[in-house]
Amino acid sequence: MNMHPEAPINEAERLARVRELRALEETADHVLDHIVHMATQCFDVPMAMVSIVDEHRQWFLARIGVTVVETPRERSFCSEAIKGTTLFEVIDADRDERFESHPMVVGPPGIRFYAAMPLTTTDGLVLGALCIIDTQRRPPLTLRQASALAMLAKLVMIRIVNLRTQNYVDQPSGLLNRSRLEQDARILATAGKRARLVVIDALAPSYYDEVVRGIGLEFVGDLILSITVRLQGVVPPDLALYRVSPTRFAFLLPDETDPAPLCEDILACFETPVGTERIPVHTQVGIGVLPVGPQELIETDWLRAAIATADETRERGHGWRYHDPSRDHIQLRAVQVLNSLCEAVYGQDQLRLHYQPRIDLHTGACTSVEALLRWQHPTLGTISPGEFIPLAEKTALMRPLSLWVMEQAMRQVADWEAAGLHLRVAMNVSAIDLDSPQFAERMHTLLDRFGLDPRCFELEFTESALMRHPELVRTQLQRIRDAGVEVSIDDFGTGYSNWTYLRALPADTVKLDQSFMRDLSQPREQRLVRTIIDLSLELGYRVVAEGIETPDVLEQMRAWGCHEGQGYLFARPMPPASVPQWLSARG
Repeated sequence: MNMHPEAPINEAERLARVRELRALEETADHVLDHIVHMATQCFDVPMAMVSIVDEHRQWFLARIGVTVVETPRERSFCSEAIKGTTLFEVIDADRDERFESHPMVVGPPGIRFYAAMPLTTTDGLVLGALCIIDTQRRPPLTLRQASALAMLAKLVMIRIVNLRTQNYVDQPSGLLNRSRLEQDARILATAGKRARLVVIDALAPSYYDEVVRGIGLEFVGDLILSITVRLQGVVPPDLALYRVSPTRFAFLLPDETDPAPLCEDILACFETPVGTERIPVHTQVGIGVLPVGPQELIETDWLRAAIATADETRERGHGWRYHDPSRDHIQLRAVQVLNSLCEAVYGQDQLRLHYQPRIDLHTGACTSVEALLRWQHPTLGTISPGEFIPLAEKTALMRPLSLWVMEQAMRQVADWEAAGLHLRVAMNVSAIDLDSPQFAERMHTLLDRFGLDPRCFELEFTESALMRHPELVRTQLQRIRDAGVEVSIDDFGTGYSNWTYLRALPADTVKLDQSFMRDLSQPREQRLVRTIIDLSLELGYRVVAEGIETPDVLEQMRAWGCHEGQGYLFARPMPPASVPQWLSARG
């Protein structure tokens, strides 16, 4: 029997390497299963296993003849086997002072023979062992048998390395992946150390998606490799570089190192286009820096916070900056709102529609009302559409939310019609709604269900909807207009405003954004608003001015040719029960 030292060499480094394998613990691997089965056949034993010895336990990557998935490390056979790097044997366990009182010796399964070949990395760290076990006494392994067990152990290590690579290496770039970054950060924290996490946002995710759709995955793969090579030329080789998402990279900087010089070097290296074989790409890099240590890893969503910092820095063109903890509140609020919105859409008694009248500026008559969504959360209170609508547009919730608004508005129109009140209702739709025929089809279904005239409705869309799929948007709007529903361009003048394209849109009305009404005392603003109105009139649009709050603005809009107006001067948004009262009060 081989003599072994009292404890494994480099135990701290060994345990760090073992932690990297924990991601494999819950996943069965047929290759390792075949190896342990081969071991039982080759050595004619009832039990074999691939054992990984952790800090307080041993757990099995593969096993045969054993029902448990782990056992305590204390007094285990494998804890002795990992003290060396050569064959470890126990010939007669019930007569070996180290194991004679072991529960698996004195009780089931009654171990008598045990042989293990340590699983050793290329740098000499023993992770565990390939073990064979018999319940009968037997002689030591022959030299040939020991060689065969060693060969099987090498096959096990090759498979473990491959599995580790699959779990911790990003295949397209060859860099370490997000799981490995999280693992390395936890190892640092466990050791009580601190570092600075640096996240590089190399491309806007939306641009990445557009390139994938427009040019293809092969080009994107070349682009990512070019970005990787450029980063590797700047980031010191002793710092591990990770790819944490399709467009984002990261590394951990020692806590005592000032990140400013390296961040500036990274920004400088991306000032020139990233070269590929076909198309040079201009990148707009943003870098987020977040101190991480035991406290941050426990109390904060640290990686998300660093990525959010890099994203925001890129979007604002700020180069690099440290994470601002106050931004976490905004992110957590956004998550809370989104989680609650799902319940609100599919539940009851939280969402409401209020209606704001639109007035003919020349007759004073109410021509229509705009349906405006309101959300009263049971614990968060009133949540503004300006907060939850942009969040919903980034998720799958926008379409069901829009369908909810449409159904509620049609139900309200049906109730008003039954009471003898005839009003056209305007509803807002998003770019997401116009990306699919589902919205128009649902509209036709609801019109038939409630028995309503399509002319009772007007759909308002913002110019930003044109930026996504202009031709598809135009097709959907034409279908809606052909059905008899009026179409209006909302917040006009703040978005796309391509007159050549807009004149071809199937729209009836443009609504001037209310921001134009705030600075009409300025001559330059007056010329701009009047020019927009004149061009809209020339293109045959009906012009509606939003945000009229004073008699002076009302007179200007009327004088410049606006047909209708909407704003607090006439009425604030009101619940549906107040609309008949308001109309009656106006005579």
